[in-house]
Amino acid sequence: MKKGHIDKLVNLMKAEKMDAILVCPSEELKFLIGFSPMMCERFQGMFIKSDGDVFYLCNSIYTGELELVLTDKRILTWYDREFMAEAVHILLDGEGLVGKKIGVNSTAPAFNLADITEKSGITFVNARPILEEMRIIKSAEELENLRISASITDKVFSDVIKFIKPGMKEAEINDFVTSEMVKHGGTNPWALIASGPNSSYPHYRGNARTIEAQDVILFDFGCAYNDMCSDMSRMIFVGAPTGEQKKIYELCRQSTEAGEAACFEGAFIPDIEKISRKVIEDAGYGEYFTTRLGHGIGFMGHEAPDIKLSNPRKLEKGMSFTIEPGINLPGKFGMRVEDVVAITENGTEILNKSTHDMVVV
Repeated sequence: MKKGHIDKLVNLMKAEKMDAILVCPSEELKFLIGFSPMMCERFQGMFIKSDGDVFYLCNSIYTGELELVLTDKRILTWYDREFMAEAVHILLDGEGLVGKKIGVNSTAPAFNLADITEKSGITFVNARPILEEMRIIKSAEELENLRISASITDKVFSDVIKFIKPGMKEAEINDFVTSEMVKHGGTNPWALIASGPNSSYPHYRGNARTIEAQDVILFDFGCAYNDMCSDMSRMIFVGAPTGEQKKIYELCRQSTEAGEAACFEGAFIPDIEKISRKVIEDAGYGEYFTTRLGHGIGFMGHEAPDIKLSNPRKLEKGMSFTIEPGINLPGKFGMRVEDVVAITENGTEILNKSTHDMVVV
């Protein structure tokens, strides 16, 4: 149990006038207790009360497993033979939480909450922002693990440049990238490999296309190291790029570097996106830059702070996030250049070291 983070969370919930926070199985729960049980339709989660008291409420099939982890915390159990909402009502009434305001994390099942609300008169509200605020400032150790995680993606990009050739399937490349991240010490590897027109889909999930001559291939991939995540995007050109491909890539590269240059302690986040976006808008491609500029990264691949126009916040020491402008031309191709950036004791640090130069194989 991360005592310092729990204390910070208690202060944050008091400021929001919440009586408790419910954290259901998730990466957020794993961050707090080092474990996240299987999630099914049976309601469960850890409750953190505004007085600092912590207990876990779960169905009996999970009790034994949780007892091994939460050795110093209370575990309240309900059983399959009971009606869930009625059983939970009795347990929460004993904790003084019936009719109260309880924040929930991003995985709390809405169908469970609806039944509990009807029975117990609890007002459930979004607590994701304060759960993110709890961990938004990284420690020196966490920043070092982010560096190592980023270095793994750098190594794998060097490997994959030598591996690519026409005739391969996206799936083959995906398998190579994820296995190489594990070889280099990464855990929970993932990869988005999008070739040709598929690269115009920012979150492409297919893998069946065959690589062709004069293709562009978008690589968006990452892993974890000691639970801290990486996330890098690069482009590889199979054969000599066309004039249009060169132009779009250069705009993405310039936009990334302009955004990164605007990142420093105290920088106003909307200004960072404006500076980066201006490069693409001035060239007439603003309508094809459809995403935010970046997202926070750390224990989770996407967390606070979002780097976007609608986030009126300044960068602080200890924050880590991506810068990843892109241009997506439907039916043709899409491109982006993405790095992880950290605001450290020594200033702004670009954690990814892979070249921004055009890579042609």
